[in-house]
Amino acid sequence: MNPVHMIQSLLNVENLPKDSLFSLRQGQLIYGKVQKFFQNNTALIQLGNVKLYAQLKAALSAGNSYWFEVQSNDGAEIHLKVVEGIGQNTSQQSIHSLLKHFQLPETKINLQFVQFLLSKDLPITKEHLVETQNWINKKTDFPKATTAIEYMIKKDLPFTKQIFQSLVAVQESKSFTSQLEQLGKFLEDPKFQSLKSAQPLKQMIANILENSSINQIFSSIDEQLPSGTEVKKMLESMIHSLGLEYDKEVEVWSKVKQESFESLDSLKPLLLKAMSELGNSGRELEPILNRLTGMQLISQETNGPMLQILMQLPILLGEKKSDVTLQWSGRKTSNGQIDPNYCRILFYLELQSIQHTVIDMQIQNKLIHITVINDTKEIETIIATLKPSLKEKLDELGYNLSFIKVIPPYEKDKLDEDQMNSSILLKDGYREVDIKI
Repeated sequence: MNPVHMIQSLLNVENLPKDSLFSLRQGQLIYGKVQKFFQNNTALIQLGNVKLYAQLKAALSAGNSYWFEVQSNDGAEIHLKVVEGIGQNTSQQSIHSLLKHFQLPETKINLQFVQFLLSKDLPITKEHLVETQNWINKKTDFPKATTAIEYMIKKDLPFTKQIFQSLVAVQESKSFTSQLEQLGKFLEDPKFQSLKSAQPLKQMIANILENSSINQIFSSIDEQLPSGTEVKKMLESMIHSLGLEYDKEVEVWSKVKQESFESLDSLKPLLLKAMSELGNSGRELEPILNRLTGMQLISQETNGPMLQILMQLPILLGEKKSDVTLQWSGRKTSNGQIDPNYCRILFYLELQSIQHTVIDMQIQNKLIHITVINDTKEIETIIATLKPSLKEKLDELGYNLSFIKVIPPYEKDKLDEDQMNSSILLKDGYREVDIKI
């Protein structure tokens, strides 16, 4: 597993709660198949991986597939209408018929995108197809673009270019550290010296790269493991420096006085201010700004019982500059935070001596299981040396270390289809229906 795979697994809607049918909006089209009929004009309809009971007011045939248009969705009941004139046969025929229905040209992008939506059983609108044509070009990484769009549709995010670019940017394989270094060199150009935002932005980038508080965590490991409180403060300091809570800060500060924007001393507001001053030249700053926004979008609070948080932080280990990618996931507490007693934390590191390293820490009722994914022979000896100190620090925090095991690198297997669909509720009996057609 590498950072890109880790991030794409977060963006993968198969890992999200199966609630997409209940966020369907009027005008969307979705492809479905009639499985079987029951009494009282009810039928079992399969829409993608979801099976639902439907009250029929249209003449349908068991075993056939149809395009359905969402007429209404009041949250309690969904009304669908069979769309006449769109091919009900092969997938390829359906694609051509659908584009004809929307009066859109059969361009390569349109054909690929509709095929993708069909393969993922996602609802389709003309607006989505039109916007996609504007966003995707020959230089666009199509798999990253479709992953971003799938996430936008599934999470019901505003279908805007800025959100699309942010979700593509967060999948960037180039390290965040190298992007910051490149931006620092860009700002060294003499033509930017007169800009008010240039020097503060350069200083902020230098601070993040060279004096990051996250570096203290890793540099102190050789001597003594830092306490939980110290680690928390260091991470909070880095989150603030990057501006990952910037939007919340703007909301709070703007209520105090208008000029508070100037006092937000973190990377994201400084990037926004510099882009405003630079005009067209400010496009060089967009990749980092979009990457930060992408982290925020993935980490945003959800309505379900689970939360996930993603961060990529630059670190300096000896003379090697690299990234550490952190992913938190777990159930949500009453105050909207991740429950520290029931959660999972993944760390991805690119280290100078032992190279690719993933640390998978799972916490169940304050019992901690740690798996280190690495194939360096000496690593088990190193872990054995540090284990007593780690256990002592965890005991001080009220946690118990169950085990630390080392396994060779692997790629995360896809979830079994039944596991992915375990949250889908199929009503018992034939009297209640989920949709009306």
